[in-house]
Amino acid sequence: MLRIMIVDDEELSIKRLSRILRESGKVGECRSFLVPGEAYEYAKSHPIDIAFLDISMPEISGMTFSGLLQELDEAMDIVFVTGYDTYAAEAFERSALDYLLKPVTAERVLKVLQKSELG
Repeated sequence: MLRIMIVDDEELSIKRLSRILRESGKVGECRSFLVPGEAYEYAKSHPIDIAFLDISMPEISGMTFSGLLQELDEAMDIVFVTGYDTYAAEAFERSALDYLLKPVTAERVLKVLQKSELG
């Protein structure tokens, strides 16, 4: 079962993605955070398989935050979740597992989970 972290400053987005992940049957643990600093502290002492990160957040961008997470654990898969398609190239340059446009769909999330399991 996968250990998931969601970091997004929009509570509605977190709720939607959390529900899709729970319903997938592939997730053992799913923690969500509105504040990246809290997510970072959690990741320091808890292994994460996949981090779903919003790109546009007030404190720190998801792009920058992904680098901090991968310094903690380079095996952690990063999936960017955003309302903008303009960051896709940069996301894949940062070795993102995937790039999801909001609102996310169950079909796309399942593909991401399958990709992670294969990796």
